[in-house]
Amino acid sequence: MPLQKHLRWPFFTSLLLTLCIESHASTLSKVIKRGDINCGVYPDDPSRSAISIQGNWEGFYVDFCRAVAAAVLQNPDYVNFVEVRAKTRFTSLVDRTTDVVMYSSTWTLGREDTYAISFPAIYLFDAQAILVRKNSGIKSLKDLNNKSICVTNNTTSQRNLENIIAIRKLNTEVIYSKSDPFFRGSACDAYTGDKMNLLISLANHTVRKQDYTLLPSRLSREPISPTVRNDDVQWHHIIRAVIHATILAEEKGVTASNADHLREHSNDLEVTNLLGSTGNIGEMLGLDKDWGYRVIKSVGNYAEIFDRNLGENSPVQADRGLSALWKDGGTLFSPPFK
Repeated sequence: MPLQKHLRWPFFTSLLLTLCIESHASTLSKVIKRGDINCGVYPDDPSRSAISIQGNWEGFYVDFCRAVAAAVLQNPDYVNFVEVRAKTRFTSLVDRTTDVVMYSSTWTLGREDTYAISFPAIYLFDAQAILVRKNSGIKSLKDLNNKSICVTNNTTSQRNLENIIAIRKLNTEVIYSKSDPFFRGSACDAYTGDKMNLLISLANHTVRKQDYTLLPSRLSREPISPTVRNDDVQWHHIIRAVIHATILAEEKGVTASNADHLREHSNDLEVTNLLGSTGNIGEMLGLDKDWGYRVIKSVGNYAEIFDRNLGENSPVQADRGLSALWKDGGTLFSPPFK
């Protein structure tokens, strides 16, 4: 008996060591071994993440999923799109169903602590707005007194709305929903949510867009960011670098069509560092030198991504607002690529 017990220990020690190493293996190494990125997206969200008639995933967040795949796996198509919703977008990271979630998630300190996640970089600055029918007679927040307003449950929009109603002591009926409904045909006098959510609803769920208007008031600031687990600094840095690569590319005039030329002929050190002809940023991230070049060649710079999905070349026709570059009066900027 003592001999058998003694012989078991090396086996169990080895097993525990193997499990420990596996549980702490980097996200990057797991993704490379698997051969694709598990990217969480909200299903049926036109312009941000939805399957087209041709059967392909398309949208603003989808492009960033593909950008990460281009950087890490050298192919933007190596993405496994995992459908997540409001209640599972963070838990999917914790249970490792997803490696990164590209979603309209507002960066809050409370979420970081509660869900053990982190927000690598802001890729959209939004604000909570209120949408009403033009003939409703509602012109400002005070006109919501004795009216009803729809809001999606389990969101920052819900908490912001409840807070503003309490502060202003309004007698407003709040109608909660489990998803993002468009309020036409409902009992609601108004609907609140992130401005981009409302514009996308108008573009995709009504043929009479001209009948509606956004109130001038904004109820909150909504810095929107991808999310990752908070236990892998390297992966956090990679996702952050991919977002910043698209922003820097726009600032420097690097596009999908001119990246090849600028890679060889630019005299701007940040441009050549981004495109991999100089510098060692890829090595610092654990990637190869061409990671940034592939990102821009695959999805374009930030302006190309925005305009294609949300801006002037899309049904949404959203203006950049705070999501413009810092030099254009917005808030988007990249740290120097040096």
